[in-house]
Amino acid sequence: TKAALKMFADVLAMEEPELTTISIRPGVVDTEMVNIVREKGVENMAPDQYAMFASEKTAKSLPLLHPDEPGHVIASLAINAPASLNGKNLNWDEEELKTHRK
Repeated sequence: TKAALKMFADVLAMEEPELTTISIRPGVVDTEMVNIVREKGVENMAPDQYAMFASEKTAKSLPLLHPDEPGHVIASLAINAPASLNGKNLNWDEEELKTHRK
């Protein structure tokens, strides 16, 4: 889960300070999994959760990201993350990460 991943990154940052450990929230990314949720989720999800992915209103206010957008940031950080980000939990598009965007 997201909470478990964040906790893992927090603990790793504390226990292994020589590593730069960052937890990145990629946003809602246009993937095959999202397509499956849109097609079959209505049968298995709570209505408010399903609406997050399937409603026209949500699609306008929460557009799906192309995987390359957050992926580029994550790849850039994997190669060249500053130690100052160690232990942080950030959205992929935060100001602190602007130099890692396309």
